[in-house]
Amino acid sequence: MKNFLLLTATLLLATALNLNAKTIKYPEKDPAFSITLPDDWTAKPDKDGNLDCEAGDGSKFSFSIVPSKEVNTEADLKAFLPKLAQGMADGAKIENVKVGDVGEMTTAKKVKLFGLNAKGPTSGVDMIITLAAFAPKKDTYFVIMSVEPAEVDKAHGKMMGEIIDSITPL
Repeated sequence: MKNFLLLTATLLLATALNLNAKTIKYPEKDPAFSITLPDDWTAKPDKDGNLDCEAGDGSKFSFSIVPSKEVNTEADLKAFLPKLAQGMADGAKIENVKVGDVGEMTTAKKVKLFGLNAKGPTSGVDMIITLAAFAPKKDTYFVIMSVEPAEVDKAHGKMMGEIIDSITPL
C-alpha cells in the first residue's frame, strides 16, 4: 500500500511527461485508450496481445498492460487483484509475500484507478509486484502489472506515475 500511496502522490504532482515522448493507442485493433511513454522506451504487443513496455535506461524495468476479460465490475476487480498478485508471487517464487489492500484514486484525466502492491523476497532479493487497473470504457478493464526488484521499482516510481497519469480514454 505504501508504494501505491507513493504512486498516487506522484500522479497528483505529475503534470507532464518528458518532452521526448510517444503516445500509443491500445489495443491496436480497437483502441480503448492511449498511453504516453518516454521516447526511449519500447512497447510491443506479445503473442497474446498484451502490451509489453520496457524502460530505455538499461535497467530492464518493464511492465505489461493486460486486458482483463473475466472482470466486468469494480467488485470483480477488487476481488481479482489480490488473487492476481498472489498468483504472480507464486510464479516468481516470492516467499512470505505480503499482499496489500486495494486502493482507489482518480487520475488527472478522470480515469478511476485501482491498485495494490505485494512484496517479499525471492533468492534474497526484495521484490515488488505492482498492479494498477482501470476501465477506459464501462466494464472494460485493463491491468498494468510489473514484478521488479524493490530498488528498480523505486527508481522508476516517478516515471510510472507520469505514464499512468497519461492514460486517456478514447
